[in-house]
Amino acid sequence: MTELLGAGPHLEDELVEARRELVEARSALRELSKVGMALMSERDPTQLFDLILAQARALTTSDAGSLYLVETDDGKRVLHFLRSQNDTLPDLPSPSFKLPLDEHSIAGYAATTGEPLVLEDVYELPEVMPFSHNRAFDEKHGYRAKSMLVVPMIDHKDRVVGVLQLINRKREATAKIRTDADADAWVLPYTEREVAIVSSLAGQAAVSIENGQLYQDIENLFAGLSLIHISEPTRP
Repeated sequence: MTELLGAGPHLEDELVEARRELVEARSALRELSKVGMALMSERDPTQLFDLILAQARALTTSDAGSLYLVETDDGKRVLHFLRSQNDTLPDLPSPSFKLPLDEHSIAGYAATTGEPLVLEDVYELPEVMPFSHNRAFDEKHGYRAKSMLVVPMIDHKDRVVGVLQLINRKREATAKIRTDADADAWVLPYTEREVAIVSSLAGQAAVSIENGQLYQDIENLFAGLSLIHISEPTRP
């Protein structure tokens, strides 16, 4: 009897935590539904990529993130770095560059394996990993990347069309992550909850990107047909 009484507060805490997680799960589902509708209606590639990345970060309270697309360059498949966002460093321009599609980069590893990659601290990676984290960006701009979630965007044909890379899940959305002390104070590891949410979003994003590319191809086709029609000589 004493043991049962002693377990009371602990059981109550578990119930409170379970209710909190249920509320968060329902909220995430509502947000994913809204995001899905927004993604399906967006035709501008630039706006689409920004929306995907912004929503992935918002749903996980991530400080920063990047978006890559799989492309073919000189007959080889590569990862094209298209977008980056960073709350700590909001004024930095978003560069554009390409990486080989292999396991020697963090994004490449996720794209190659087709599986989400969860890293608690990119400065302390296991030696067995074939990739490493390049600290050059952090050192140049005064940043501290720590936790990371990297999720491949897979379309309905099981093809990887891109990668979402999220950095520094935060316990406080307004926190700035510039130093080791900042990271220790504010950065949280990504959990199964974030993996599930971002995997669902990544799937929606892959279909939206595919639809957007198809829509653009159709527009280009009609534009080409219109030019052919205009250039044809008028017959008597």
